[in-house]
Amino acid sequence: MILNTGIKVLSSLIILTCFSLKNKGFESRSESLFQKQSDTTISKELEEYIKEERKYLDSQCIAETARAHADIKKGKLVYFHYFGMVESYRSNAEMDVLLKQKNIDVGSALYYCTVPLELQNCYEDVMSKEIDRKFGPKFIDSLRHIADVQYVKKNIDKVYDFEECDTISRYPGSKSYGDFFKDYEKDFWKNVHYPDEFEYRQDKDFYSSISAKFTLHKNGTVSDIDIDLTFQNKKNYKYSSYFINEIKKFIKKTKWVPAKTMGITVNSRVPLTLFFK
Repeated sequence: MILNTGIKVLSSLIILTCFSLKNKGFESRSESLFQKQSDTTISKELEEYIKEERKYLDSQCIAETARAHADIKKGKLVYFHYFGMVESYRSNAEMDVLLKQKNIDVGSALYYCTVPLELQNCYEDVMSKEIDRKFGPKFIDSLRHIADVQYVKKNIDKVYDFEECDTISRYPGSKSYGDFFKDYEKDFWKNVHYPDEFEYRQDKDFYSSISAKFTLHKNGTVSDIDIDLTFQNKKNYKYSSYFINEIKKFIKKTKWVPAKTMGITVNSRVPLTLFFK
């Protein structure tokens, strides 16, 4: 029923669009009247479609909820990994092993942006509440922590993205993670001077910047330095090699603090961005 209705709506839209394109010679008043009638027809079609879709989703949710309760009575529990517009986890394989040790099956589910939250994943929602009831509200979080630690230990030589790591500063002397982003830029410009003929940013100009990414190893050494430089004022590109060399020297001489994830020291990529005056 939904599919047929959806096709019907789409057909109406195509027909109306084609009709309006073929009749550009109509007077403006006729076009206005036709548009009003078209909008009304489409609105009614969409309204019917939404009603039918809602009815279908309601019935599906009721059926899935009943199936979940029936499975729970049989002693079956299922934990679901969610995909879509939600946070994803790197340690799902480790999590699966831990769950199975507790006699909990594992499945996967999707979140849809086009379906009301209360009408999707109804089976999964009942299972989640039952797991919380049986094992406690912090049970899943505690297992996830254990799974994440196991993942890191298994992948101890991986180069982790900056965002995967704990929020500690990588810059020596910074008191907080937030200070990291301010301190390295401030210290860089302490020792780097602008060339005499450098043309500074005007009030309405976009900012020019130099960005760097490098690998910070567990032992504190750095490698794989990549530099990207952008000047809004093209005349400043003649100083590119000067600024690139300066940021490379800064990166190499700084005693960076190795990253940690789950409290374990790891290799990581570190991004830096500095803005020109």
